[in-house]
Amino acid sequence: MKDKRIYGLFGRKIKEMRLEHGLKQRQLAELLETDKPMYSKMELGARRVRRDMIPKLAELYQVSEKELMTLWLADGVYATLKWVEEDLRLKAIDLARECFSEK
Repeated sequence: MKDKRIYGLFGRKIKEMRLEHGLKQRQLAELLETDKPMYSKMELGARRVRRDMIPKLAELYQVSEKELMTLWLADGVYATLKWVEEDLRLKAIDLARECFSEK
């Protein structure tokens, strides 16, 4: 069966936090103003969590918004580069790093 996950990190993290707090997917879906099937896809990595959901999740779980934002951004990079050959993927990351280092 083909792997349908597009995103790799954020969904696992929000599932882990939800289970640690004993919450149901339905409860999180309500908090995030989405439906349960959509929330389930977010945890599975088949759908991306919207940026505006991050502060709500950070507040609920009492974690750093910056920590969640870092995972969310990493998921975006992963989703963009997942389908690219490894050598090209690593060259693109190195080039981006250089761009961020420029002043």
